[in-house]
Amino acid sequence: MKNIWWKAVCIILLMYTVTMGFLGDVPAMAILNESIRNLYFHVTMWFAMMILLMVNLYNSIRYLGDPILRTDEIAEESSRMAMVLGILGLLTGMVWAKYTWGAWWVNDVQLNGAAGTMLVYAAYFILRNSIEDEQKEVA
Repeated sequence: MKNIWWKAVCIILLMYTVTMGFLGDVPAMAILNESIRNLYFHVTMWFAMMILLMVNLYNSIRYLGDPILRTDEIAEESSRMAMVLGILGLLTGMVWAKYTWGAWWVNDVQLNGAAGTMLVYAAYFILRNSIEDEQKEVA
């Protein structure tokens, strides 16, 4: 019960994001219109993805130093969730770009870098699942 505070904070922040994303005041700019509401969700997904990828990196390095199966599981699951958030971030960004710039995809360094990162993590999952690991089968 004493470690439940972070769950309460998470619920409060999620409720705030959803409420402000759909009902909050947004600037009435000609190019943005109501598409600016997308940023409430898009930006938070990217930040959550970045945090999860840092968790992945930290636990992957810990696992290399001391092969405890729990750290490998945390690394794998955080990278899976980061991939889901990355794909959703790309999709919400594409929707916003369509209404703001008139194209689903523009030749931008950040967009191409994000897509490249998602492809690298897709390759990571393919490589990770293609290798049989006796240690994981026992647990």
